[in-house]
Amino acid sequence: MTPAELNLYAGAFTERRREEQRLTQVNIYSLAALTRAMIWAKHPPSFDRVFPEERRRDMSDEQMYAMVQGLNAMFGGEEG
Repeated sequence: MTPAELNLYAGAFTERRREEQRLTQVNIYSLAALTRAMIWAKHPPSFDRVFPEERRRDMSDEQMYAMVQGLNAMFGGEEG
């Protein structure tokens, strides 16, 4: 490994550690905000309200056909 490659790897490692630290800080802040809300509220927020999941949206046949037409046009397909 050349010194330039070692420097590149060291820089990438440092950046990854910074991103991990930022994520940890965000998690700690979120936990603190949630804890505060639970302590001072008469009723703590429900689990589903705190951690909403993405809900699958059902499409009608017309909406699905319009989506397919848009994707077909985007990828350069032809209507037959």
